[in-house]
Amino acid sequence: MKIMVLGSGVIGVTTAYYLAEAGHEVTVIDRQKGPALETSFANAGEISPGYASPWAGPGIPLKAIKWLLMKHGPLVVRPAFDPHMWTWLVKMLRNCTAERYAINKARMVPLAEYSRDTLKALREATGIAYDERTQGTLQLFRTQKQLDGTGGDVEVLKKYGVPYEVLDPDGCIAAEPALAGVRGKFVGGLRLPHDETGDCKMFTDKLTELCVARGVKFEYDTT
Repeated sequence: MKIMVLGSGVIGVTTAYYLAEAGHEVTVIDRQKGPALETSFANAGEISPGYASPWAGPGIPLKAIKWLLMKHGPLVVRPAFDPHMWTWLVKMLRNCTAERYAINKARMVPLAEYSRDTLKALREATGIAYDERTQGTLQLFRTQKQLDGTGGDVEVLKKYGVPYEVLDPDGCIAAEPALAGVRGKFVGGLRLPHDETGDCKMFTDKLTELCVARGVKFEYDTT
């Protein structure tokens, strides 16, 4: 089958790779001059499936109002007479309950874990290297209330067999000694020891080379 993939970021190139492996004739189109020159260029490179969480959650509506009033807030909404946008906003608000958050997170975590396992399999099959490291991630909490609020997330991690550690301040410092100087500013943390980091652009560039070797065509400067 002839298949066209729009975009040569990490998702587009990875999709093209697996399609080519399955025997399809693949062409990737991108408006940039090469692969991974937009979101994948300066991606944070954090692979943390256990932290996969829906944006819609308790407290988000109030936070959203605060963000919209900030000059450089993390959320921007441009009002428009678009029924699809307003329908989406209503659906999101309906999912901002503790019950819906728990349901949606329970759906996301196993999918994210599968994605991480697939990345590992790809790495082993191809030998691709992208400055990857597996040193885990550590989320710190300033108040006991914040730490106690992770109970629901921990239950999801436990249910799907995701390794985790709930740490007191000493445990956090043992995991990251650089925190010793700010010990009084956090009450504990949640550590996921199997989380990874890596260079997203390097990964995408090298996977692009593997795609080309498998006959995938890339058409850049194309819209």
